[in-house]
Amino acid sequence: MTFALNKKLGGALSLRITISIIFMAFATYWGYWLIEDEQKYTQAVAFNEQGNIFSNLKRYDEAIESYKQAIRFKVNYANAYNKLANAQRQKGQYEESISNYRQAIQFNNKYADAYSNLGIALSEQGKFEEAIKQYRKALLLNPDLFMTHNNLAILLSQQGDITGGISHYKQAIALYPNFAKAHNNLGSILAGQGKLKEAITYFERAVSIDSNYVVAKKNLEFVRSLLK
Repeated sequence: MTFALNKKLGGALSLRITISIIFMAFATYWGYWLIEDEQKYTQAVAFNEQGNIFSNLKRYDEAIESYKQAIRFKVNYANAYNKLANAQRQKGQYEESISNYRQAIQFNNKYADAYSNLGIALSEQGKFEEAIKQYRKALLLNPDLFMTHNNLAILLSQQGDITGGISHYKQAIALYPNFAKAHNNLGSILAGQGKLKEAITYFERAVSIDSNYVVAKKNLEFVRSLLK
């Protein structure tokens, strides 16, 4: 009986030791993995920031390589995919750019800027209906993207949705009152509708914001001449 009891206790103790060894091994592995993951994240961020510097300097080839390096260290790095796509779009690499914007969205489906940038790339490819959809998705996620309102307004106006165009130009201006381009664009739509006095107000505002805005100046002079 004593032998059997000792054997049972010995077996339990052996099991506890085995479990402890396994736990310690797992904890050690997990610790190494966390350290390695943190190092990869740090390197990814560093390459992403390097890419931003190159992009600001318009050295897009080097920016592209930096963003790709960032993604190698962090494969689900949505921001790096978005920035990579921006640099590729600047180089005219539209197919790659569109693909990488979609990758950014795949890893972060709440990424309003990526939807907006995808809209720009699609618009520059002449895919206006699809671009409009992406702009709308961006604004659903972040209604404060004034540039997106302006870009959407341009496409809606071109597609014959004048009411929609006016609405989004006004939203762009409400968000960023010193947005000279939106003032000029809204003035152009209103002039096309025969609302010349209202159009002049927006052209004047555009010129007051940017005294070197040649297009707005010409529009203002032309509409004023129509009222003489």
